[in-house]
Amino acid sequence: MDDALKSVLPKASKLSSFIDNFQTWEEAQSYKAYHDAGAILLAKAYTCLYYGDVKRAAPAIELIETKFPYSMTLADDRSYLWVRRALRYHEHCCMLYAAMSLKVVGKIHFPHERDEFDGPQQRKAIEHMAVLRLREGNIERLEHFFTAINHSELQTSGGDWALDIIMSAMRPLDQDYQSEASWREINDAIQIWKKQKPTSVFARLAEARYLFNYAMFKAKHGGSFAAIREASERGLQMMHDIPKIGPAWYDTMLRLQALTGRPPDEVGTVFKEGLIKYPDYAPLAIALGRGFVDEGETGRQICAQILEELQSSSKGGLAAQMLRRIYFDGDLPAIQPRLNLDTVQLAIRAAITQWPDSYELRSDLGLLAVTIGHRELAAEIMQGMSNKWCRDTWNGREDIAIMLTSPSALPPQRVDPARKTTL
Repeated sequence: MDDALKSVLPKASKLSSFIDNFQTWEEAQSYKAYHDAGAILLAKAYTCLYYGDVKRAAPAIELIETKFPYSMTLADDRSYLWVRRALRYHEHCCMLYAAMSLKVVGKIHFPHERDEFDGPQQRKAIEHMAVLRLREGNIERLEHFFTAINHSELQTSGGDWALDIIMSAMRPLDQDYQSEASWREINDAIQIWKKQKPTSVFARLAEARYLFNYAMFKAKHGGSFAAIREASERGLQMMHDIPKIGPAWYDTMLRLQALTGRPPDEVGTVFKEGLIKYPDYAPLAIALGRGFVDEGETGRQICAQILEELQSSSKGGLAAQMLRRIYFDGDLPAIQPRLNLDTVQLAIRAAITQWPDSYELRSDLGLLAVTIGHRELAAEIMQGMSNKWCRDTWNGREDIAIMLTSPSALPPQRVDPARKTTL
């Protein structure tokens, strides 16, 4: 790799001053040296990080950051991968794996996001580390990972709870999601975990969440009603025998109750108890909101009331996270006529105040603000994000994102005519 870098770096460095954004695959062919350099640096950084040699990876990472921030790996079939996106994933995997190996997961935290890829790759690294340990049968590290994250209340920089991420990851990941054999593999791995750690609460909780995930998979892919019902009811029955050791119990219970059609008062009892014990655990509000959105007119009205109550009780950040998920699930039109848009605006501001260091959160809530007609609010929260807005979020609306992140997007500040000034 070092020899390859020596041959390509001189020409690539000259091109770096001309490239100030990501290119299409076709455009990149005219600047191949630049992109080849980024791809080689990524390979070098990944290799060093894989073996835990952070110091040796540092020079390659610095070159990507300073000289080749818009480099892409280019395939012959016209596909590509943004180098910084892959780099962020490997950096977070390295940190998490080292923490698991040293059994210090409970002491780690995620720093503020460095670019638009950081937030999504934090989540991806967390779920992959959990599922890889599960599939390889490394029960000691797996148990430490779940237990430490539960105690430390680890969150990503955008307010996503690591505990919720690893519970939701109890399923096949990525391209394996469609395969029944992959679902059986995850189930078999959880059974091994339970057998080796018969007293593990998280092994049983992981199985209950797996059953929920499997029922949802069947529901989305034409599975029989009997298979969906059997998985969801079995998961719900298991929950009654699992100790309530953390917020994931309440989150999982709410999901299974909603899926099995339990009455609102029964669901509400679990939610209130969970919110009292874990008032900052956003997935509880998210799970509750998603459940009620699908319950017709009454459920949607309750969902709007929950948002109002969260905002009025100084939990606007939770309200925004709940609304964010509803929006990206495509369910906003169902409840929008029932929403107080002033409440939504206040909730968005509360979330940005609570998690100020997340480019991803600001991108998501910026798009939500545009959707509900608050373009000035969107411009306000996306200031300083030039070339750092999330391209996945703004796909097809890139021109709006560029306009909102422009310094001229904000209206001029109102000057108080009564204010005195001095030299």
